[in-house]
Amino acid sequence: MKKLFGLLILFTTTTVLYGLEVSSLSLADCERDALKSSAQLQGLEAQVRSSQAQEKSVSSSLYPSLSLDAKGVWVSEVPTLKFGGQELKFGDTWGYSVGPTASWVLFDNGARSSLKKSASKVASAQEQSYEFARKQILLQVRQSYFAVQQLLQQLVLLNGQLEVVQKQLADVESAYKAGSKSNLDVSIARKQVLKTQTAMSGARSALAGQLRTLFKLTGTDYNIDPSYPTDKRLANAKEENKTSAVLDTDPLENTLQLFRPYGQSEFDENSPKLAALDEMAQYYDYLADSYKSSLYPRVALQGGAYFEYPNGAIREHVFLGRAGAAVSVPLFEGGKDRQQAKAQKELARAKTYEKQDTQETLTALFLSAKDRLYGLQVQENLLKDTIKQTRETARLTYQAYKAGAVTFFEVDRANLDLLESQLSLADVQVEQLNQLAILNSLSKETL
Repeated sequence: MKKLFGLLILFTTTTVLYGLEVSSLSLADCERDALKSSAQLQGLEAQVRSSQAQEKSVSSSLYPSLSLDAKGVWVSEVPTLKFGGQELKFGDTWGYSVGPTASWVLFDNGARSSLKKSASKVASAQEQSYEFARKQILLQVRQSYFAVQQLLQQLVLLNGQLEVVQKQLADVESAYKAGSKSNLDVSIARKQVLKTQTAMSGARSALAGQLRTLFKLTGTDYNIDPSYPTDKRLANAKEENKTSAVLDTDPLENTLQLFRPYGQSEFDENSPKLAALDEMAQYYDYLADSYKSSLYPRVALQGGAYFEYPNGAIREHVFLGRAGAAVSVPLFEGGKDRQQAKAQKELARAKTYEKQDTQETLTALFLSAKDRLYGLQVQENLLKDTIKQTRETARLTYQAYKAGAVTFFEVDRANLDLLESQLSLADVQVEQLNQLAILNSLSKETL
């Protein structure tokens, strides 16, 4: 019965703390909402649709066109011929022609085909730009979320330290009243408590700012008041100041385990950013080919069937067919198309160099993250050993103090060493997450 009652209390505590409901904030939800609310992504998505529509529009020029043509004419007079006392009119003062017309460019030396290919490359480049922006938004929201996890972990560690120093203060005050400890010891112990409380308040203020940054990226605040938040794990903490929200985030260790596999990833030589630049280089190449094709003859065919009046010089309604061909040969245009082709080739060359520079930059960033990650993993292992040692040192130092072998200064120093080691471990783990997120954004693999 007591166990059942204890479980009920635990459930109630983890559901409502400080009179507030616990607010769950998962990385998966933040990622989803950031992608959904991003104005940048929505703008790029519109550009993708626009470029795809433009590609279809240009592609239609490769096929014959069909139209319904109609025209009416009126002239003030028509040719006449007087013959045998009679006046013959050739035609009529009014007329019409109605019927379907088919047109098709038979030959243009590939000008339309090159335009179609260039439009296709623009559409592909826009799609790659969208994908790169999506990865960058995920990187931003992940790093912001990691910072929230880091500050919450600091709060938990500081709260653990606060519980220790408060207990030590109570012990020292009891010993002082008994006459076995000095007023200096009491003063140092109180300073420890105040210093830890100040650090906790500072962490909560920093957490408020980081939550604002995260909410800006996600486009929603999840009904969380970030002004003075705390962590769900501080269920038993005594809180004198008003708490604005109680947060329940993904455990830091779980997130780290989720991202660790990306430490083995390889750089994506065809990352969306590089692919977009390559597509744009090809776009300019095809555009140059289109301008070059304008220097060659162009042959177009046209034909149709029409209801007409009059039938030439005969005043009668007639249904007839008509077809023709047109040849256009450029003779002089002042070098306009040649210079346009040259300009597009230079732009293609510029995009190729830009791709080369971007690839070098991204490769250096990827390798730097890998190098940094290895050093952080070494630090993590050393810090875990350090924490074990400093925890034992702090315990032995306090026992020695109670036995009168050391002063409370040594206790203060030992407690601080342990806290610094624990905070450093959390910092190193979060920095690992940042580097792993960078590797993920630049590799082929995705979460």
